[in-house]
Amino acid sequence: MTKNATTLCEPETFEVTTHSVSCDGGAKHAQIQGSANGHPKVFMDMGQMDSVDCKYCGKRFVLKAEF
Repeated sequence: MTKNATTLCEPETFEVTTHSVSCDGGAKHAQIQGSANGHPKVFMDMGQMDSVDCKYCGKRFVLKAEF
């Protein structure tokens, strides 16, 4: 995992329940709050993988393991 170029910190990681996710670069719960801080909203699909990283901010979205 690479560091966020803007903050030089490790990007946040989110557990999600679907293979399709979106990111707008906002605060930790930006998707729930509808914040548009950071970068244009992008939609990503994991395909057969269990995670995907945002190409703008590096946030990692990981498919939550089901037991």
